[in-house]
Amino acid sequence: MYKILAIAWTLLTLYLSLISARSASEFNLLDFVGFDKIAHLSFYTIFSFLWSMSLRETNTGKNFVLFFSVSFGILMEICQFYLFNGRSFELYDILANIIGSFLGVILFKKFIN
Repeated sequence: MYKILAIAWTLLTLYLSLISARSASEFNLLDFVGFDKIAHLSFYTIFSFLWSMSLRETNTGKNFVLFFSVSFGILMEICQFYLFNGRSFELYDILANIIGSFLGVILFKKFIN
């Protein structure tokens, strides 16, 4: 069950990360400074938590989830830079992704493991 949720969340994150800036602005319900960083942090917290849940019965540990989540977040920012879709590469987005990735694993370890 969690693997399906993790895959679905990954696909949603992929879609929202790579859509054009024009399309993305339609999703911006709360247009205030910093909201996008909160969104990045939240998405990657859920991302790493769901992957931690889906892999908890395997030998794959938290280090893999952190590596996968952080790498995915960095890759999405790099793709935004090269796709010329009106989106931009932002180091603070990467930082929010990394913090969210760690938070998801920490929440998993605190409440589940």
